[in-house]
Amino acid sequence: MPGQKRRLVPEDLYRFVTVSDPQISPDGEVIAFVRTHIDPESKERRSHIWMVPAAGGRPAPFTQGPKNDSSPRWSPDGQTLAFVSDRGGDRQIWLIGRHGGEAWQLTQMRHGASNPVWSPDGRYIAFTSAVGPEDKRELLTRAKSEADKKAEEKRAKDEARTFTAMRWRDDATGIKPDRKAQIWVVPVPAPGDPQPKPVQVTWGYFDHGGAEWSPDGRFLAFGANRTEDESFRIRDIFVVPVPHEGSPAARASVAPPAPGAAEPGEEEKKALAEQLQKAAEEAEAAFRPVNITGSIGAFYGARFSPDGTTLAVIGHQNEYHNATQPKIYLYPAGGGEPRILDHYDLQFFDSVGADVRPGGNGVEVTWSPDGHWIYVPVVERGACSVYAFPVSGDRPQRLVGGQREISGGTFDRQGQRLAFVAGSMFEISDLHVYEVATGEERRLTAVNEELFAGIEWPEVQELNFKARDGWDLHGWLMKPVGFREGQKYPLVLEIHGGPHTCFGYAFYQEMQLLAAAGYGVLFINPRGSTSYGQAFVDAVRGDYGNRDYKDLMDAVDHALTFGWVDEKRLAVTGGSYGGFMTNWIVTQTDRFAAAITHRSISNWVSFSGTPDFGPFFNQIQHKVEDPWSPEGVQELWRISPLAYVKNVKTPICIMHSEFDYRCPIEQAEQFYMAIKFYGQAPTELVRHPRSNHDLTRQGPPALRVDRFHKMLRWFGKYCPAATA
Repeated sequence: MPGQKRRLVPEDLYRFVTVSDPQISPDGEVIAFVRTHIDPESKERRSHIWMVPAAGGRPAPFTQGPKNDSSPRWSPDGQTLAFVSDRGGDRQIWLIGRHGGEAWQLTQMRHGASNPVWSPDGRYIAFTSAVGPEDKRELLTRAKSEADKKAEEKRAKDEARTFTAMRWRDDATGIKPDRKAQIWVVPVPAPGDPQPKPVQVTWGYFDHGGAEWSPDGRFLAFGANRTEDESFRIRDIFVVPVPHEGSPAARASVAPPAPGAAEPGEEEKKALAEQLQKAAEEAEAAFRPVNITGSIGAFYGARFSPDGTTLAVIGHQNEYHNATQPKIYLYPAGGGEPRILDHYDLQFFDSVGADVRPGGNGVEVTWSPDGHWIYVPVVERGACSVYAFPVSGDRPQRLVGGQREISGGTFDRQGQRLAFVAGSMFEISDLHVYEVATGEERRLTAVNEELFAGIEWPEVQELNFKARDGWDLHGWLMKPVGFREGQKYPLVLEIHGGPHTCFGYAFYQEMQLLAAAGYGVLFINPRGSTSYGQAFVDAVRGDYGNRDYKDLMDAVDHALTFGWVDEKRLAVTGGSYGGFMTNWIVTQTDRFAAAITHRSISNWVSFSGTPDFGPFFNQIQHKVEDPWSPEGVQELWRISPLAYVKNVKTPICIMHSEFDYRCPIEQAEQFYMAIKFYGQAPTELVRHPRSNHDLTRQGPPALRVDRFHKMLRWFGKYCPAATA
C-alpha cells in the first residue's frame, strides 16, 4: 500500500548518512562539517566537507570526488579552510578559500599529516606527522613515491621485525611502525607561493599530540607520555616555545622540492644529509619543554585562557585508575601548582556507546571569551550534554542537553553560537546551532529524514529499578516492532563494552534490527558504567562476575514483570567486556535459550600477555598486581569463563575479528575449542576477516551487514521470534 512503512533491514547500513566535526566560522555565519556516506559500488565509506549557513539554509557540498576529506579547520580570519585529504595519495593537509575554488596542498610529509591547528595570527599551522629513527631528514617533507611504497612492502614481507616496547601493537593501527607522532609547524603560503618548509617542534621517541597555540602565538601546548611507563597511568601536558628562524629545529628541516626541480647529485645529497643530521641532533638536545602536569596522572585537552596566563586541563591522578572521573585543573601557563575545580560527580567526555557513529572530535573544551567559564562535554544517565563550569568554582550549569547524545561542537569567536552534532535512539546525527544569549536552538540538517520516515520504529520504555542490594539501576526496554498487547515475545539482553562506557540516547542499528525482527531488547547500565557518578563507575573493579552479573539478572527479572516477555525465549549478547559477560552468563545459568558473544574475553590468565595494552588491564580492573604469580593466576582463573566452560549448555555463536589486538582472537578460539570438547551445547565460530576490535562500529560495511545476518540467523534458530 502507498505510504506503508517497512521494517529496518541490515542493508540499511549502506543508506545511512552521518554528520560530524562541525566547525563554525569565527564570525559565526557559516558551519563547515563532515558528511559521510557509503559508496554504493565499493561499499566503502566516503567523507566530504559540506557547508551550511548558521542562520539556516540548504547545506551544500564544499569538497567532492572519489577520495576522503575530513578535519575542516577555519583560519582566524575565516577566509581559508584547512582540511585533511587523501586526494593526492596519502593523507595530507590542504587549503581552500572560504568561497570555494581550487584547493592547494600544504604538506607533503613522508608519513602523512593530520590534526591541523591554526596559529592565532593565521600565519602558521601546527600539525602531526610521524618520524622514525631510520628516517632521513631530507626525505621527511617529501611524500612517498610508488618506489618507496613498494620497497616498504618488500621489507614487510621479507624482513623480520624486532620490538623492545611492551605495547608493540595497537588495535587501531595494527603492528606499530617504528616511528612516533611529532608536532610540526608550517608557514601558510599564499596560492602560488613556493612550497613552505615545515619545522619539527617536538623530539624524542614518544608520541605527541593535541597541539594548542598560546594566544600570542609564541608557545604550543601538547600532550605526551615522555616517561618509560607504558601503562595508562601517565600522560602529561607540556608547553614549548615555537621554533624561530635560525633555531636548531628550523635548521633541521628542509623544504619539499619545487615542482619540476632537478634532482640533486649524490655528493649534494650526502652533504645535505650530514648537515640535517647534525642540526637534528642539536635540535633534540635543545628541546626543553616545560612539563606542566608533573607526571602525576593522565591529562588531556589543554586549552590556554584568553589572556594566556592559565591552562585548563582535563585529567586525574589515578585515584581509581582508569575508572577515575576526571576534573578540570587550572595550571599557571608557565608551570606551578594547579587549582582544581569541583566536578560535582559529573563524568566528562562522551562515553555513550553506539554502532552507527560519526567520526571526528567530540565537543571541544572551550574557554568563554571573557575567561569566566569553561565549556566541557558531560555524560549523565546515558545522555551527553554541554556544561559551563565557572572558573570561580561555583556550581556548573547545563548549557544544552536533553535526551540525546551531543557528540561534537565548536563555538564562534564571540562565544555566542555553538554548532554541534546530536543524535538519539532514533536519529543518527544531525547538525544544530545554539544561541547562547537567547537559548534558541535550530536544526540545520536532516540527512536521514526521508529514509527514516519510511521505517516503522519500536517503542522504547525507560527503566528505573532497584538491584537486589538496593542500588539504583537505570536502562531501557525496547518493544518489538508491531507489538501487540497480550502477546508474548522473546527478549534479547544487550550488554555494553568497557566496562567504563554506557548505553544511552544514541542510535544502535543492532538493537533496532532485533526489534524489527520481533524481539524485545533490554539494555541497562550495570555497575561499572559511566554517567552515574564515581562510586558507580568504580564498583566493578575487583568484582567482575559478581554484582555486575547480578545487576543484569535483576534487570531481566524486572523486564519479566511487564508481562509480555516470554521467559522461555531469552537471549543474550554483548561485545568486549559485554562479550566476557555473555561468556560468564552462559557458564553460570541456563536461563537463556541462545547467546552470541562478540570480541570477547574467556581466559583472563592468557589475557595478561596478549592484548595491545599489555597486562595493565588485569592489574587495574581485577586488582591483580602480579598477573603471572601463582596467586595472580589463581585469581584470574577464578573469574575466567573458561574455568567453568563444562557448564555451558546454551547454544552460543562466538564472533571475533581476525585482527582484533584489543581482545585477541585466541580468546574466542579457546572458548570455542573447549565448548566443542565438552560437546554439551551447539556452537560455531565466526571469524571476521580484515577487521579489528572496532568492527561493529567502524568496520568494513559489508562485514557489518554480514554480521547482522548471522546474528539474526542464530537467534532465529535457537530463540525464534513469534510471527506477526
